[in-house]
Amino acid sequence: MRFCIPTIFAAAIAITLPVQADLRLQDAVAEAIHSDHWARSNNFQEQALRSQALASGQLPDPKLRLALANLPTDTFDFDQENMTQLQVGLSQQFPRGDSLKIRQQQLGQQADKGPIQRRLRAAKLKQQVSNRWLKLHALQEQLMLLENNRHLFQELVDISRANFRSGKARRFEVIDAELQITRLNDRITRMQQQDAVLRGQLNRWLPQAMSAESLPISLPEIKPLLALDNVSALQSAVQSHPQLQLLAQDVEIRQRGIELADQAYRPGFRLDTSYGLRDDMPNGRDRADFFSVALTFDLPLFPEKRQDAKRNAAVQQREAAREDRLLSLREYEAELHQAISNYRGLQQRLAIYNQDYLRQLREKRIAAIRSYAAADGRFSDVAAAAMGELETKLMKVQLEHQQAQMITNMNYWLAGADPLLMANEGEVNP
Repeated sequence: MRFCIPTIFAAAIAITLPVQADLRLQDAVAEAIHSDHWARSNNFQEQALRSQALASGQLPDPKLRLALANLPTDTFDFDQENMTQLQVGLSQQFPRGDSLKIRQQQLGQQADKGPIQRRLRAAKLKQQVSNRWLKLHALQEQLMLLENNRHLFQELVDISRANFRSGKARRFEVIDAELQITRLNDRITRMQQQDAVLRGQLNRWLPQAMSAESLPISLPEIKPLLALDNVSALQSAVQSHPQLQLLAQDVEIRQRGIELADQAYRPGFRLDTSYGLRDDMPNGRDRADFFSVALTFDLPLFPEKRQDAKRNAAVQQREAAREDRLLSLREYEAELHQAISNYRGLQQRLAIYNQDYLRQLREKRIAAIRSYAAADGRFSDVAAAAMGELETKLMKVQLEHQQAQMITNMNYWLAGADPLLMANEGEVNP
């Protein structure tokens, strides 16, 4: 029991103690997409457009006309004159051709852009949050690396002081060794300041308590969405990018504009009906009531400067939308190929770092320290070797995170094949 009771007591304390949560990359991205106020606003705008589309497909409200016609001004008697009547009229305007239906379709297509716009927004959020998170993780890892290598520079201070006491070194070498520690502390302070700035930038998308959490120690594995040697799949994914889908939707909307302009060549008309109530004659003889109906047409007899010009403008707008989509497609493909080239270049550089480069620098630093401790080397060589090894380690961390950022950027251009965005398309939280 002497062994079991303390063990159980320690386990109970461990259970009650709060566990420091880590801000994982996938959690940060999911939270940013989940709590995006822009997506909610976009959803309201989509619903507004759908309501406008429903309203635009309806006929205009009929107009009711009430009139007292031909009332004599000498007596103002309703039964004095034959033409005096109480008129009730109803008129209805009918737009040209299928213009109502086409306008409703056009607004419906604009509303259909809403889910695509939210998917594009989610793709941008994923890219931006991931890049900020990776920069923050690189800083955190580099700060840990500086702290863990502080003992190397402290060792230089100790060796230089020992050599100074034994007459093997001069005073400026001790000062130079102490300056290395000061520079290290200054660098750590500057990086901590950058850490605070990056966390402040994450507050744009994440709650402050969440962005203040520490990050996992290890860098998560980030993979390209598609195999980089599958050219056809890459092209298909780029063509399915949400931004290009929006541009394709704009082409369709412009096409509806041409169809709407075509309806201007067809006549519109208005139907007017009226009923005139007449009173009996003073002698009691009955007067017949009047009923009238009229059909009014507007005829496009001279279309050259109105209908033709509007249709030509609609055609030019559609062609401009097509060219915009083709231009964006070419730019996106170029951006993807550039990102792939940079990614492969980083792979080659990291292969050099992961082979013998760091081991050789470590051996060089150890040899330089031993020579200086034996008064057989220069302090500048020792400081250069120690700083060179540290800078190389920091550069390796930077390259690893740049590679992850490059994959994140590639995945943005391949957003058309991202299952995370497919799952979130059209989903808006209340």
